[in-house]
Amino acid sequence: MLKTRVLTAIVMALVVLAAIFGLAPEAFSVVVGLVVLGLGGWEATRLAKGSPPWAGVLFPGLLLFVGVIIWQSIASTTTLLATVCILWVIPALWLAKPQKPAPAMVVYALMASILLGTWFSLVTLQGINPWLPVWLILIIASADVGAYFSGKAFGKRKLAPSISPGKTWAGAVGGGLAAAVMTPLAGYWLPVSVPMALPIFIGGGLFLAVISIIGDLFISLLKRQAHLKDSSQLLPGHGGILDRLDSLGAALPFFTLMVTLYPPA
Repeated sequence: MLKTRVLTAIVMALVVLAAIFGLAPEAFSVVVGLVVLGLGGWEATRLAKGSPPWAGVLFPGLLLFVGVIIWQSIASTTTLLATVCILWVIPALWLAKPQKPAPAMVVYALMASILLGTWFSLVTLQGINPWLPVWLILIIASADVGAYFSGKAFGKRKLAPSISPGKTWAGAVGGGLAAAVMTPLAGYWLPVSVPMALPIFIGGGLFLAVISIIGDLFISLLKRQAHLKDSSQLLPGHGGILDRLDSLGAALPFFTLMVTLYPPA
């Protein structure tokens, strides 16, 4: 199992980097759209309880159609990103009372916002500078690593035992600190030039870590309510697309909004 997980992770990393640096923006938007909106949209229908079989075709098709409209007619990137960020308040509030399952249509609406926001953010970042999505991936990866080791060493008090029993408050703190350190380090090390002061870098890293935890817990909650261990089995050893995009997908619109507010020189 570990060997399969590691091999899949290596392949995913190579494919993602090849797409980010090797594809023109138009081709990148299509490829990411097929993966995030198409496959991710199909997985979302599995998380909405009571979905009819035809939803697995209709919902991703609708997302791809909306994505084309956004790509052709978007007037304000900042407005769209800000809207997606504001809508994340709903999943955050839902986590406060996880015992109440939401109707399928609410799940569809929230997942549409999340998936469209993920796709649009990735396309926007790659179009500005291909190193920007790499920067965010490093931030979220460092938060995951920091959470794992700090949780293993000091974790006693559970963060959300009814949703994800393995997560602890110590892990959340460790993840936030790791992200706060990685954000300025990667920002200065990578070939990007974002005019942010150090306190904004550090605060931004902490904030992104918190948002990534909310994204992780929200997808975990939907899987638990749908009685699923993984969103699918598309990625051997890793589950599905949504299992890999839970934290990253939540952080992406906020990170991209920060980049648009402080555009690279």
